[in-house]
Amino acid sequence: MINKVIIGKIIQKFRKEKNLTQDQLAEKIDLSTNYLSKVERGLNSINVETFLKMAGVLDFSLEDFGINSKININQDRQDLIQQISCMSEKEYNVYKEIITVTNKINEIYK
Repeated sequence: MINKVIIGKIIQKFRKEKNLTQDQLAEKIDLSTNYLSKVERGLNSINVETFLKMAGVLDFSLEDFGINSKININQDRQDLIQQISCMSEKEYNVYKEIITVTNKINEIYK
């Protein structure tokens, strides 16, 4: 079970280490300050996309949350994940659509 309170405290710790206010971080990851405040207090959780954006801004990894991420993901995939975490919402949506269309084409030609 995910402990939202612990996750929120870790996020808050990294935000403060980067000398960012909640307003500044919220703006960088396209989240409301009110929602970010609730995440840091463990009242709300965040989706994967927001978590990846936050990881890009605050420079944290899954290990910082006590998650052993020693899954054998090759370097290309790790690089792609990093690139996705730094994309704007518009860029993300474009690439998501490209992947969706590519998957549909692959299904047709299986």
